[in-house]
Amino acid sequence: MPLHAETHDYADGDTLCEGYVAYESTRDGPRPCVLIAHAWDGQNAIIRAMAERFAAQGYVGFALDVYGKGVRGDVTGDNSHLMGPFMEDRALLRRRMCAALQAARRHPRVDPTRVAVLGYCFGGLCALDLARAAPEGLRGAVSVHGMLHPPR
Repeated sequence: MPLHAETHDYADGDTLCEGYVAYESTRDGPRPCVLIAHAWDGQNAIIRAMAERFAAQGYVGFALDVYGKGVRGDVTGDNSHLMGPFMEDRALLRRRMCAALQAARRHPRVDPTRVAVLGYCFGGLCALDLARAAPEGLRGAVSVHGMLHPPR
């Protein structure tokens, strides 16, 4: 099955974010979406490949962007300077996650009533914070090895 992948810009206030969207190109109509929240190093090839794997299963895979367009960390380095501001300001993290959810729900290939979020480590915390916000359209959240730091 042929897959289509594209970058998908969206905004949280004045911050431009760059999502990565993948879906099966021969299938018409909206379908369920899996939002994928990245670890502390930001959106990378591993997260984009995960979006493509979900697309191959019939979902829309949407790799979201917490840090903002072009802001990426180092897979092997210390990325606490990127993650830290979102750990300190969980309202900011919640807004950023809700912006990603709304961007996914507006995509023409997405069924806006069937969206779930998945994240690993920092991304798992992101998934939990989005679930805690209980936004419209979110039907599930999976935190894998997620950081369990409740907001203050």
